[in-house]
Amino acid sequence: MTNTQIEDIVKGIHDSTYDIETESRLARVGLKDSQDIASILAKYSWLYNLETLETIREAYDSETDPKQKERLRRIYYYLLDGYIETQTAEIEDRIVSFEMNAVVNIDGQEVPYHNLHKLISEEPDYDKRDRIREVMLGVVEQTNPDRMEIIRKRLQTLSDEFGYYSYTAYNSEKKRLDYDLLRSQLQTFMTETEDLYRELMGEWVSKALGRRLGEIGSHHFAYMDRKPEYDQYFPKDKLVETYRRTMAGMGINVDEQSNIHLDTEDRPKKNPRAVCYAPDPPFEVHLVIKPIGGMDDYDAFFHEAGHAQHYGNVRADLDYIYKVIGTSYALTEIYSFLMEFLTMNPNWLVDMLGVPEDKAKEISYYSKLSEFFLLRRYIAKLNYELLFFENPMDEHRNMQLYTNELSSATGFIYPPQNFVNDMDSGYYSADYLRAWITEAMLREHLQSLYGDRWYSNPDVGKFLKDLWSTGETMENEDVARQMGYAPFDVQPLIRQFTMLKDLHSNA
Repeated sequence: MTNTQIEDIVKGIHDSTYDIETESRLARVGLKDSQDIASILAKYSWLYNLETLETIREAYDSETDPKQKERLRRIYYYLLDGYIETQTAEIEDRIVSFEMNAVVNIDGQEVPYHNLHKLISEEPDYDKRDRIREVMLGVVEQTNPDRMEIIRKRLQTLSDEFGYYSYTAYNSEKKRLDYDLLRSQLQTFMTETEDLYRELMGEWVSKALGRRLGEIGSHHFAYMDRKPEYDQYFPKDKLVETYRRTMAGMGINVDEQSNIHLDTEDRPKKNPRAVCYAPDPPFEVHLVIKPIGGMDDYDAFFHEAGHAQHYGNVRADLDYIYKVIGTSYALTEIYSFLMEFLTMNPNWLVDMLGVPEDKAKEISYYSKLSEFFLLRRYIAKLNYELLFFENPMDEHRNMQLYTNELSSATGFIYPPQNFVNDMDSGYYSADYLRAWITEAMLREHLQSLYGDRWYSNPDVGKFLKDLWSTGETMENEDVARQMGYAPFDVQPLIRQFTMLKDLHSNA
């Protein structure tokens, strides 16, 4: 295979990625009534097909230069994922379009499906939250057959055409990750923090809902996590300005970042889940959120801002493959967590939002406790997903596993209907968890170098921009080693949560 042929394929990856990201974004932000990824993939059928995959595979097998071999490896798996998506794109488009246009009836009121999470988070009536959840699950149940068909097609393609009979083995090879090792380390976290979590979360549930942990549905956590009593400290109209001031403290002027486009418009069909699109990093990056007010705005916006800064600061002259194709998503999630967790930092709350010190510690406590819940939830999700793919077509078994794993880990009861709806492809839960581990290391490292108010030191911006400039070149664990930590060491993460004891007295 000639270099010209390889570069033609790379250009195809660039162009198709741009088109797919743009199509997905326009549908997600409510600027299109439906999503049509299938047509785009059909346009690039010359790229995402068996012949191209075989050509890249042969080039990889014959390549002797380690750098070129790694580049071809990333291209191969990217095209393989794209080829699999050609088998499922029409179904995925159908789900996205259905959910975008679904309207449900809540106590006589017509409500768009995408607004239901907001309704639950703001609804003070316990029984009405239950009713909203039941309606949500009705929509979920309508999409479950399609989601199962996507999984069936994905697994069949991997086994019949590529010889991967284990979904876990495929992802382990692709992402260079030992899932058993990761799960073992995370179990250490679960064991060492179990008593602390049960004590503090049980106390919060009792205080917020007058109920006991272990007896309420998971949807009620959305109401607890909303924390409307703190909304006054998180004004909607100051979100972007707070982001601007925070980055300025690190020596980064966002007004000069014309490549990062902000979309904060509230459109009826806009998906409320914040997202970052990077169709052509660093030249075009989109930071998207549908504000609903309060802490959620800030958490979600700053999380996605971490992605935007990562992709927006990639070296322009870096090989395109290393700008966009990582072995997993774990690397970029480090930076999104680092930015998001600023909103839990009591010093940041005082400095950037003018929150009184005692109230800042209280907000920090409940925010960290929410994160505690989410981390345990994601550990349970990974455990469940690994078990799911041991016997993926046994729906009854997997519904029970889903409910048992997540309910046991969090203390909140999860409905079986969400057994495939609450699942991202490619074990993304593991990517999040690796990032959680490494972000704790990075934050601890920044604090040791620059103090508790590290976000106000311009040297931090230089440090982070050096990391961001490398794009997807490094593995998550390379960042850990660079700071002197052993990969998968959960002790820094454990330390982040044991400090809840110190904040507890202010809650």
